[in-house]
Amino acid sequence: MKDTRHEIVVLADQLIRSKGFNAFSYADISKVLGLKNAAVHYHFPSKFDLGLTVIKKTIETFEVLSTSWSGLEIPEQLEQYMGIWDRTKAENCVCLMGALAPSFDTLSIDMQQALTVLGNTIIAWLSQLLEKGREAHIFNFKGSAKSQAYLIQSSLMASLLLEKVLQDDICHTITAGILKN
Repeated sequence: MKDTRHEIVVLADQLIRSKGFNAFSYADISKVLGLKNAAVHYHFPSKFDLGLTVIKKTIETFEVLSTSWSGLEIPEQLEQYMGIWDRTKAENCVCLMGALAPSFDTLSIDMQQALTVLGNTIIAWLSQLLEKGREAHIFNFKGSAKSQAYLIQSSLMASLLLEKVLQDDICHTITAGILKN
């Protein structure tokens, strides 16, 4: 039995990451899934409701993944995190924050707040991992772990955006550089 709501969320996630939030419509979803627009509106009365669900799903997915990595060695956890970026690149997409940030001011307050939670969740996890790695003499960097997490996260986000423009293997170059440090 097909789960229409789930299919809508998965496709919306892909459209946001590949085209941008303001560049797709319910008609795009209906056409791909073979639904009537009313079916999409039944599950998500507004596009902001759909966007909020996509963000919440991404937060949940990240929390499940990062929890599943907790038994790994610190460098392997970082490698698993970098794998997210490789998969995103392989899908010719950008990360959800990178896709939504340019239109942040046009999003609903609920979407803005959820996107902030997503960003803070990732930065908190990455900061904690980096600090543990520094304490274990695995990583060597100056400044706070949170500052380093900002540098890594922004580099990864930018790598996917630059790659779209320059058509070069920027994401791989950035992830390889991060893993060497």
